[in-house]
Amino acid sequence: MNTWHIFDLEQRQVELENALEGPAADATYLAHLWVPSEYTSIHHVDVPTAPRRKWMDIIPWMLEDKLLQDPSETHFSLIHETTEQLTYAVTSIDHLREWKRISENSRVEAVSMTPDYFALPFEENIVSVGWREGVILVRTSRKEGFASKATIAWPLIQKFLDENPNYRLSISIPDKNLIPLELSKIARVNESKIDWTFGSHEGVDLLPKELKRNLKSSLINQWSIAAGIIFIAVITSLSSVIISISSLENSIAVYQNKNVDVFRKIFNENIPATSVLRRKAETNLQRLFEQKEALDSPIIKSLRSLQPIMTNCECELVRMEISNSSVQISIRNADKLSKKSLKIDGFRVSLIPDKMTGDDNMVLSVTPSKG
Repeated sequence: MNTWHIFDLEQRQVELENALEGPAADATYLAHLWVPSEYTSIHHVDVPTAPRRKWMDIIPWMLEDKLLQDPSETHFSLIHETTEQLTYAVTSIDHLREWKRISENSRVEAVSMTPDYFALPFEENIVSVGWREGVILVRTSRKEGFASKATIAWPLIQKFLDENPNYRLSISIPDKNLIPLELSKIARVNESKIDWTFGSHEGVDLLPKELKRNLKSSLINQWSIAAGIIFIAVITSLSSVIISISSLENSIAVYQNKNVDVFRKIFNENIPATSVLRRKAETNLQRLFEQKEALDSPIIKSLRSLQPIMTNCECELVRMEISNSSVQISIRNADKLSKKSLKIDGFRVSLIPDKMTGDDNMVLSVTPSKG
């Protein structure tokens, strides 16, 4: 799936009109979007004693004194949770609607929106700093960070380092002269630019459900199409074998009758036993039966067994590996799949993290049971 920055979408045009001012258009791409972190603030609150279902009614008013606008005009995204503390990313609903409008008019359907400081690399005890057109991006931990103009960002970074002396500083910036002298002396500095196609979203999504279209049905349709293609291929192959066998039997009977007639015309007597024709017919029949057996091979059965597991899993296909007797599928968004019963008669099924692609991808393996 595509990953873009919202500012890159503003440069895309729909019918030569500005993405923000132009009319809405049908989305042709699904994408994860980076959005400017300076419009999102991070807040910590103690875990309420009230039931979890009431948190979203309580949290806005617990943070009311720390917000710059009415809580009713603000969206609260839970990005981290411990037994004692909750961490929320707080964003204006107006900004979220504006970014949604930009993406739609750029023919992009936003699957998620994540503060762009998450695009910076994360390392334990490292303050990672990046540059985006005059704005300093700062990532202080796996889930926390901020963005602001340089005049504000540099003092905040210095204060954080003073309060956390065990942290080191890594800065990626196009001009080293933009870094204060005291920080440049202690920092690891490079001139690399932020790659917006790289970076982990860490499961953080600012986009409210009410601003999302029904992507669930789209993902279900994708899996349904894939399962349908496999099913149709199997049925078509089986039908082809059956039709071929029937056609061959009819052809054998026709050729046998023709050979008898020709023999009688030439030799004026009955034809002897057609052993040669029989052997050829048996050879062709054996070949067709072998084809049918191939369709009943473990690999085809493994593919067919995936259909009940993948139905309504709401996951995304990343890659697929097929061997002689097993199927391995790398998938994204496997939360719902992990809650399903992965038992299939005659097969061993496992769901483990994908070490090859990393991120939060999982590998679903299906192999026939022995014996």
